Amino acid sequence: MKLRTIYRRLNRYQQRITKRVLRRYRTLVYRGTQVYCPICNWKGQRFFDEHCPSCHSQARTRLVAFALDYFNLIHPNLKLLHVAPNMNEFRFVQGRFKDLVCHDRVDIKVRKQINIIDDISNPKHLNTNYDLGIVWHVFEHIKEDIKAIAHLYRVMRSGSSLIVSVPIYPQGNPTTFEDHTMAYADFERVHGHYDHCRSCGLDYYQRFEAAGFQTETLSVSALDPNTIVRFGLQEDHVVWCFTK
Repeated sequence: MKLRTIYRRLNRYQQRITKRVLRRYRTLVYRGTQVYCPICNWKGQRFFDEHCPSCHSQARTRLVAFALDYFNLIHPNLKLLHVAPNMNEFRFVQGRFKDLVCHDRVDIKVRKQINIIDDISNPKHLNTNYDLGIVWHVFEHIKEDIKAIAHLYRVMRSGSSLIVSVPIYPQGNPTTFEDHTMAYADFERVHGHYDHCRSCGLDYYQRFEAAGFQTETLSVSALDPNTIVRFGLQEDHVVWCFTK
């Protein structure tokens, strides 16, 4: 093994250790009552670059937990569909929900927290009659999102809820924009991210209503400012709770 390769590996290892030590330090030293992370239940003086020093959750992930409480969706004995969850989302659901009948986590790629490898725009392995669905910052990545929404409507039971959030880009954008002829190389310049195939607007919920869902909206900007600060949320985020 070349010395340069060894040096790079040691440098990466040192960076990881430094980050862990810094997070542990901040978790202990900055304990308080000003802010609260609903993902790991840490209470402290502040977040750091919007991240929780204990679990490293971002504002958008803490909004998952906040929205589930806001819409009163946490109940026992649910059949839950979770599309492409990150590890913090997965751990929160596992810890907060009691006696889940099932917790299906679906993604198109293999990840530690995923138990179903499938494409929700053309699913082959999804169950049916889910009581609750969570799809968080996913639809901006799905080219055939209309098909995916239709399949989600099909697998949700009558009276079920589906909570969805997408990044609104640019901030406050009223109208969704997409161009299926656009080159992948232009995605970041136009949509703000190299892997976003559309710029979602505040009208994006209409695609779910066209499939048959009814909509309730949570706009973070409409919350009490003290609540936004306490949970470390971002004012430009929006959550839709769809009911079948």
